[in-house]
Amino acid sequence: MTVTDKASSQLRPDPLWRRPRVVRWAIIIGLVAVLEATTRTGLIDRSLMVPPSEILARLASIVPTSEFGADAARTLTTILMAFTIGLVGGIPLGVLLWRLPAVGRVLEPFLVTGYAMPTLLFYPVLLAVMGLNAGPIVVIAATMSLIPIALTTMVALGSIKPILHKLAKSVNASSSQYYLKVLFPAATPLVFPGVKLGFIYAVIGTIAMEFILAAQGIGFRAGFYYRELNTADMWAYIAVVVVLSVLVNGILTWSEKRIRKDML
Repeated sequence: MTVTDKASSQLRPDPLWRRPRVVRWAIIIGLVAVLEATTRTGLIDRSLMVPPSEILARLASIVPTSEFGADAARTLTTILMAFTIGLVGGIPLGVLLWRLPAVGRVLEPFLVTGYAMPTLLFYPVLLAVMGLNAGPIVVIAATMSLIPIALTTMVALGSIKPILHKLAKSVNASSSQYYLKVLFPAATPLVFPGVKLGFIYAVIGTIAMEFILAAQGIGFRAGFYYRELNTADMWAYIAVVVVLSVLVNGILTWSEKRIRKDML
């Protein structure tokens, strides 16, 4: 193969079947088709799963209702509050653990233990302190979100190449320039996965707590229909959580690209 042929082959777009987005959609469509066929034919019991077309129909009838609006507002507010607390508290905590290695060595085992511990166990204590409201759910979900953000921020800053620190000192960079122009752009590829994980844990904490303990919210409604053996409506609310997670993950991925581009 000549140099010209190699160059033309590199410029030629990949076939559709090799493009990641096309493959992802093909997997999703294939999975939906399999679920549709297996639930329609009875291979999967309807008490466990209903056809995706029926879930979509139930979703179309549920979304316009005022009940869904109230549940969605409650859940989204709780998730955003928990994620915001986790983000605002987690990144500075990660910076602190990195800047003060002695403090990091002392606190890291506690954070890792808290990361592995089911924080749901603390709900009775929070309930006694804060009362029967959304506060305990926000605290638990925020804690679940904060820990991975703090740990990944600490690891990301610690993995920055020493040459970048020397470069910042050689040009007499100010503290703000040091952080905004050197540290955070270099750490972003590792910090943002932690941010995404923090959001996922905020969703998990909120939905799980609502499923078990709340009296309103998408998680509560899914648990309510589960106990009522209304499988179609239960899966419709589960589908809402899946769509929400995918959308926010896409927004965070886009934000990561924009931030990295603006910081360069």
